[in-house]
Amino acid sequence: MLPKLDLDAARQVCEVVSGGPLSPGSSMVEVRARGVQAVLVVRLNTNEVERRQREGADAVLDMAVLDGLMQLPVGSPVPSMTLTSKERRLLRGCPADALEQTDGQLVRRLVRPLEVDLAVVRVSRLTAGGLSRAGRFGPYTQSVVWLDGPAEGAELVVMEAGMYGLGVVHAPADEAPFVCVAPRPASRFVPTSAGWLFAEQVYAELQDAEGFNRVLLPTS
Repeated sequence: MLPKLDLDAARQVCEVVSGGPLSPGSSMVEVRARGVQAVLVVRLNTNEVERRQREGADAVLDMAVLDGLMQLPVGSPVPSMTLTSKERRLLRGCPADALEQTDGQLVRRLVRPLEVDLAVVRVSRLTAGGLSRAGRFGPYTQSVVWLDGPAEGAELVVMEAGMYGLGVVHAPADEAPFVCVAPRPASRFVPTSAGWLFAEQVYAELQDAEGFNRVLLPTS
């Protein structure tokens, strides 16, 4: 079992991967997402979060709906008659607070509530299991394994991590973190409905944690 998370150590790991101080407006959050306990670096979309809180809107966890919404511009009316049958089918279960429908016009209101810039999975030994857990975030954001134990004998696993676009940081207690292999560059990630669903899943976890103030960790 891993010891309690050291916030300063977590911040150092996140910053060495990011190449410097975290972006203004970003926060660290430790949550269980996609079945894995991880430290995430997130940036909240304050306007969207406040809108949802004001209207009592929950996370949207239907990827078909998100896929349909991605075909529409934000805030601009689109005649419903211009939608294809597939687009209408995708939007069939869309919540009213996400899509306004008035006089044959559709206006998309829903946007991502947050962006996940980095996912860090902490392990005491570097194994294929650790890579597998970090790999659950790999399609959506930069994903890193934080090894806080001995690195001896882990060379092959480090090479495997690089092949899959995962990063590995060695940061044992009381030592400065060292990047063994860098994760896939952030520029390689493009917006997808699956990535949006991941953001909604993280948002739902934050909601379930009895409020954002309880789970957002300081980055400085």
